[in-house]
Amino acid sequence: MKRKTILKLAAALIATTMIATPFAAAYASPGERDHKGEYMRGEHGDFGEHGKYHKGGMFHGEGRTRAVPLTTDEARTLVDAMLLKMGKSNLKTGDAKTSEQAGKIDVVLLNASGDVVEVLKFDEKTGRMDRGTRHDLRKLIGKPNKDKAARFDRKFTADQMTLLANAMVIRFGNGELKLGDIAETPRGTYTATVTNQAGDIVREMELSSVTGRPIS
Repeated sequence: MKRKTILKLAAALIATTMIATPFAAAYASPGERDHKGEYMRGEHGDFGEHGKYHKGGMFHGEGRTRAVPLTTDEARTLVDAMLLKMGKSNLKTGDAKTSEQAGKIDVVLLNASGDVVEVLKFDEKTGRMDRGTRHDLRKLIGKPNKDKAARFDRKFTADQMTLLANAMVIRFGNGELKLGDIAETPRGTYTATVTNQAGDIVREMELSSVTGRPIS
């Protein structure tokens, strides 16, 4: 092969590589890019299970910096809802207060007798429980009940549904949204409205009284 032909082929290959590389990067899966990027904000990011662009998604990504920091009352609500969903009637939520550690909230976990079992630490900026706290909690409580049939035998009351819906908005609403009205329907589900801070309706959802999760 002539030298000029070889040089032309080499130049063509280099040009093709230079063009293809940006396209490959642009279309790479989100998991292959920086996890702080636009499309990856944790497992509940914009395109994750609960993301605003996922089918049935409701709110912005969980785990990023909230528009409004988590409050002590909201942290307590999150723990109350967690214990309810897990069926841990032998545990209850105690005091919730600003931690001595800057930017953190401490929520006391008590047993049925009122004795302190654990102190759960939340991050005010993200609204999430600290990684170390989640690890300690898993060791304390253990794995969720694997009996799926038992999970579908229960039915939450109106007060319990209000708690679960409120916790959902706190968790995924980024501090910008709040729970509006919630009411039981003739078929036994619950409809709930999600509003902005001014009270304007942003979303209406239907919740199962069995799972406490959206069904539409």
